[in-house]
Amino acid sequence: MKKIFLMLTSFLILTSFLILNPSNKNESFTGNEQQNVFQEFWNIYDKHYPLFIRKSINWQTVYDENYSQITDSTTDLQLFEMFNTIMTTVIKDCHSYLIYKKTQDAEFVTEFDPEFDSDVQNMIDNNTASKVNIVASSSNNPYLSYGTLVSDSNIGYINSKNFEPVNNRHNEFDNFKSIVDEALIVLKEKDGIILDIRRNLGGQTPFAYYLAGRFFSNDTPIELVRRRIKKTNGSTESSLSNWATEDFKGYRDKRVEYNFVAGVFLDDGVVSASGAFQYINKVAVLTSKGTISAAEFFTAAMKTQSHVKTIGVATFGVFSGSDIFTLVNGDGKWITQLSIHDSEIKYNGSFQSFEGIGIAPDETSIPSAAEVSSGSDTHIEAAINYIN
Repeated sequence: MKKIFLMLTSFLILTSFLILNPSNKNESFTGNEQQNVFQEFWNIYDKHYPLFIRKSINWQTVYDENYSQITDSTTDLQLFEMFNTIMTTVIKDCHSYLIYKKTQDAEFVTEFDPEFDSDVQNMIDNNTASKVNIVASSSNNPYLSYGTLVSDSNIGYINSKNFEPVNNRHNEFDNFKSIVDEALIVLKEKDGIILDIRRNLGGQTPFAYYLAGRFFSNDTPIELVRRRIKKTNGSTESSLSNWATEDFKGYRDKRVEYNFVAGVFLDDGVVSASGAFQYINKVAVLTSKGTISAAEFFTAAMKTQSHVKTIGVATFGVFSGSDIFTLVNGDGKWITQLSIHDSEIKYNGSFQSFEGIGIAPDETSIPSAAEVSSGSDTHIEAAINYIN
């Protein structure tokens, strides 16, 4: 769920224009310090946030309702509360948040729906571990653990925990691949594999795509994702670019790490077979509202394969890459991360947006409180039925 470096193209001509001539409320700040902080925050989203249309947000209304309330006596805490309301009730995007002094976060918390998913949470927390025999050497692995089912040793089990590198070493991706390869070598002769991503909060798409590629039965790469970004300020459809057809490094902005924002690289939307061999026996992928971001791209990739069935609950519904800005106003106290892509997934032959919706499973399974109390994991039971 961290920053995904990607980018677009038909803007190579527009880029210099947008950098030199920011439209609308630009970077000329004339208010008091708190007004300037709000103005800069609002400008960043106005220029780069591409999901206003998806979320039916009129960003100009947000400006009109809040800016006039900021006065010379507005404190940092009061300004933070204003931002908190905007992020949690308007933006509502777990890839977008604001941080004050590195201590207070204004963000949309990715909580499970208390009525829809509490039983799923309790089932995973209390019942799943008793259903699997995990290979001891993999139990503390940060990326995935693997083993077999207690009830049937001919069915393999992989718990994919996350796709986020645990450190910044240049060879960390190779480390991840070796861990995946180890699991597949051990499980390659099993009748089927249950792949549990119900608690996978995402990370980097190359990690997700490598794991998915180990289960691809086709040699031809699949174009899974297309992306577009903002080309002008505003919250209308016309503010968005065309869908990317070439790589685009991004708009230059010194407030962003690496000095570029909203990059799109086409390879990040393509998935292909990976590793020394591909596992093509039956695979059941378990999903929930805790399946987020890169784990959702993984889900979409797996659903392209005929030997795979997804089981459980729809995924969370966040698909955009993000960039982090340190605001010039406010002496570096204010940092905001925001989504910078509008993404669509190729699903059943056509590109579709699942932003805020999530990807539905092939078989929905919502356990009852009684089933959870009895010690069942209904998702694993459904997976066994599919594999057998």
